Amino acid sequence: MKEILKKCEFADFEYLSSVLDSYVSLTDDSGRQELLNKSHIFPEARPELIALIDKQIRYYGSSDVGYAFRSMFSSSSDGGISSLELIEDVCEKLKVTLKKGGAVESRLERLVTAVVERELLSKNPSELVEAFKKIGVGEADANLIKEHLVKNGKVAILPIIVEVLGPKVALGIIETIIISLITQIIGREAAKVLVKEVMKRNPWLNALGPIMWALSGAWLAFDLQGPAFRKTVPICLYLGIVALRDGVEDDKATP
Repeated sequence: MKEILKKCEFADFEYLSSVLDSYVSLTDDSGRQELLNKSHIFPEARPELIALIDKQIRYYGSSDVGYAFRSMFSSSSDGGISSLELIEDVCEKLKVTLKKGGAVESRLERLVTAVVERELLSKNPSELVEAFKKIGVGEADANLIKEHLVKNGKVAILPIIVEVLGPKVALGIIETIIISLITQIIGREAAKVLVKEVMKRNPWLNALGPIMWALSGAWLAFDLQGPAFRKTVPICLYLGIVALRDGVEDDKATP
């Protein structure tokens, strides 16, 4: 996770730190908060903050017993599971199948795009047009997307959105859907800061309250109430958004 965490801005670290907070875990919440505040003034504190956040994210991917066992008996482990194992667990929880291979960053990007594609595929073309209009996409562009979908079907919706609206607006839509899903997991009040940050990066969005995208019922059945998944799922989805900000890694690898 460290390479993606290096791309985070202070607001990203603030959110990740808030998710990691816990009264009952083995994590050093006060130490992390101290490093967070220090890093805002002294950039040289960032590497230590990144290392600690990386360790604590992977801690939540493991049980306390497993964490303690690995810490005591494995000389090559800090106690947490690997980042790739963590992503696999989150994919399994969300019932998402990813293409094999790739580094942590590309896998997180695939996770986010797969989740968004599933949400988009759950709506018919007319429902998608109305949803796009509600978050601020112009009527002409929304109808152009509808024409593409009616003509070509709903296979690979995101490339059509990128083609019609451009990569910046497409990323804004991805962020909106992912933040709406995170809101469902962590609650509306806790997600207010996230919504504000999405709006700051995408001023064209119309934020209708703390939830900007009306999620389909497909996500309502997921049991994400376990304490670990209430942290690892939102964190992986959020870091997938961070990873996408500078473009898709799989596209960069294409000659």
